[in-house]
Amino acid sequence: MTIRQIPNVRVWLQGRDYVESAEILLDYNRVQPSAVVAGLAIEIFIKSFLATRHASGHATTERGHSGIAMFHGLPSQLREELLACSKEVDATVDLVAELTKHDGAFVSGRYWYEPTATKVLSSDTVHFARHLCEVVFLLGKKRGS
Repeated sequence: MTIRQIPNVRVWLQGRDYVESAEILLDYNRVQPSAVVAGLAIEIFIKSFLATRHASGHATTERGHSGIAMFHGLPSQLREELLACSKEVDATVDLVAELTKHDGAFVSGRYWYEPTATKVLSSDTVHFARHLCEVVFLLGKKRGS
C-alpha cells in the first residue's frame, strides 16, 4: 500500500538535515562542499512533492537531479502554492529564478577536480536552500502534512 503525502515530511526532514549540514560547513568556510550539500538539499525539497510513502514508512522518489525540471513537472496548482509560500517567507526571492540559478549545484560541483565541474559555487546556494526549506515547511503546515 502506498500513501501520498504532499509534501512528504520524511523526505523534507532529510533535506533539512542537509541544509543544516551545509550551514555548518559554511561556518567553517568550506564554501564548495557547503554549496554541493545545499544543492542536494534543494533537489530533495522538490522531491518531497513527488515522493510516495509506503506502508513500511519508507519513501521513494523519482530519479534525477534537476530541481527546476522537477518543479515544472509539478501540477500547476502546487507550483502556485509554492510560489505564494515563497513570497510569504521572503518576498524578495524569485523562486523560479533561484531554482534555475542553483540547478545542478550538486551534480556539477561535487567533483570539482574534474574539468567539466562548476569552478565556483557560492554561499548563495546555501541561503537559497534554507529559503526553500522554510517554503516547503510552510506549505506542509498549511496543508496539514
